Amino acid sequence: MTTIPAHEHQLGDFTLNGQTVGAFHVSSTTVPFNLTGLPALSVRFGTSSDGMPIAVQLASKWYAESTILHSASLLEALSPVRDQHPTL
Repeated sequence: MTTIPAHEHQLGDFTLNGQTVGAFHVSSTTVPFNLTGLPALSVRFGTSSDGMPIAVQLASKWYAESTILHSASLLEALSPVRDQHPTL
């Protein structure tokens, strides 16, 4: 889960709004959940101009998995891209 659309595998630097940043900067909003074990998930909610998926990240307090799953279900039902699937 990252804060930018999908990218090439093992890309080390990213350009965001004209500024080059490292991979750690891109994942800095997700690392706390990996380290603490707080429940978090992402739900696809849009598409970038070049067709890559964009998601909304949800996080909650410990032992609130049912709350976060319910919220994700509601967002997924409202998502403008809920019926779009990749061509296999």
